[in-house]
Amino acid sequence: MSLFQTLRARFKKLTKKKKILLLLLLGLVAIFSLAVGFYLGLNGNFGRILSPIGTLLENKPPEPRDFPNPINGVLYTKSEAAKWKDRLPLAVVIENHTDARPQSGLSKADAVYEVLAEGGITRFLALYLAEDSILGPVRSNRTYFLDWLSEYRAGYAHIGGSPEAQARVKEFNISDLDQFFLGAPTYTRIANRFAPHNVYTTTDKLRGAADSRGYRGPVKLESWLFKDEESSASARPKKFELTLKFRENAPYVVDWKYNREKNLYLRFNGGASHIDKETNSQLSAKTIIVQEVIITPDPSGHSRIRIKTVGSGPVRIFQDGKVISGKWKKTSRTGRTRFFDNKGAEIAFNRGQIWIEIIPAGSPVIIKKN
Repeated sequence: MSLFQTLRARFKKLTKKKKILLLLLLGLVAIFSLAVGFYLGLNGNFGRILSPIGTLLENKPPEPRDFPNPINGVLYTKSEAAKWKDRLPLAVVIENHTDARPQSGLSKADAVYEVLAEGGITRFLALYLAEDSILGPVRSNRTYFLDWLSEYRAGYAHIGGSPEAQARVKEFNISDLDQFFLGAPTYTRIANRFAPHNVYTTTDKLRGAADSRGYRGPVKLESWLFKDEESSASARPKKFELTLKFRENAPYVVDWKYNREKNLYLRFNGGASHIDKETNSQLSAKTIIVQEVIITPDPSGHSRIRIKTVGSGPVRIFQDGKVISGKWKKTSRTGRTRFFDNKGAEIAFNRGQIWIEIIPAGSPVIIKKN
């Protein structure tokens, strides 16, 4: 016989007077519990609630989100941040050849640099600290990537590289995660894509390889300034688009189109939505930095290029459906690149994924509003 059936049978055996007394007693207990709960509520003790039998139960409030990601300012709870705060950041070279699309893992990056490699084709240097993903296709090292990843003290994932770039990895004491010496299982070639567009890895595999080589976090990161985004959608423009022509032909034209409701920019490459293969979601950014740099041909005669990463130059920051013009400054190879408005004040960015578009000085940036 169940407990309920037993209690029901015993209740039926009680006299009418005892039944009334029992029901009155239970009613008083319920009223007392409600009164105490109401009193605690008035005194701000919402986290402590009395059960009907007087036992105190803990009803913990949600954890505050007050731990910022040092790369892009996104706020995490203390327990969420505990998973990544001691990690070594990762910098991964991912290609953008048409045969490499859609890529894996770009939507999970904290920040992404896009820059010309050679032949008018761009590559990405994607930074990972807080999120995890499959990554690829991974491609080769270039010297200018070293100057940006050094700002994050990041482990560097790539597949070989130019002789000069490879020599600089050793000279600069980079935490090197080169596929040439790590091989499988850290890096694998997938069967449904042709070489050289088929080498993939994961954040977990790279962190395991880094740990085995003695490359460990945490590292001290010099953060940019961040701000809370504007909350009123009605104050935002209905339309805002920018176009970057890394190469005149369509496959390498980049468009960013502003989404007023979500206050972010959606990425299009070659006229098509740029999708992450792993999430099947369109790539987007909360802030887009368009940084103009001096680009010159490689004096060795190869099709590679050289980029002046140290110094200063024009910059435009796109966020909240607006553009801020100013200047970028980087005082040393490992120093943090900083961004200032035309009055000399450092620019604060919206919290969220940041894209840094590195373009040749004087290149047109086409803007369409409303």
